[in-house]
Amino acid sequence: MTVPSWLPVEDLGLTALVCAFSTLAVWVPFYRGLRICMRARAATRRLKNAELRQEAVRTRVEPLALVMLRVLRKSLRENAQGGYPSEFVLDASKQYVVNEYEAHYSRLISMYANLLPPIGFIGTTGGLLILFVSMHLSDDSLELGALAIALTSSIFALIGFSILEGSKIKLYGRLLTCLDHVTFLQRSADEERAARRRAPAAAGAAGAAGAGR
Repeated sequence: MTVPSWLPVEDLGLTALVCAFSTLAVWVPFYRGLRICMRARAATRRLKNAELRQEAVRTRVEPLALVMLRVLRKSLRENAQGGYPSEFVLDASKQYVVNEYEAHYSRLISMYANLLPPIGFIGTTGGLLILFVSMHLSDDSLELGALAIALTSSIFALIGFSILEGSKIKLYGRLLTCLDHVTFLQRSADEERAARRRAPAAAGAAGAAGAGR
């Protein structure tokens, strides 16, 4: 690798070291936030109908669709004689699962994402401070390292913040999709059970009408 004549080897090494330090400072919260994003992605996976019927999926992270299904069915059983509208029970169950998602995933992702801009700002202000000192000492290598830490820390921090926040928005959409799928299946099952209950009564009424003729 050829080094440009205007960039001494010592300055290149210092710049690379400073960039690596800036990357490491941003990488720690970004990596932790990214791990939570991966767990949230597994938790918001849309399950197949067969998996929902079994109510058991062998994964390290329990899908929130199963949580929604259990909470919804338990609420409907307890509300059999309570008189609350079924839509109210559905919305309450959905809100419960959304709160669980926010407590275990969304808030943690936001916490790590919000740490990145301050880290980048600290790197920028520290780099500018070192830059002023290097200008006073007329040290070109120190000046170049100061510029490197001032720029790279902000760039890496903003990129990491954008990735985590964008992932959080996408994961929330996945959550709503899987919860709506569970709600649709539960409503379809309730309608089928209601139709089966109405069928004998309609058949009996038709038989009684035929006998009366």
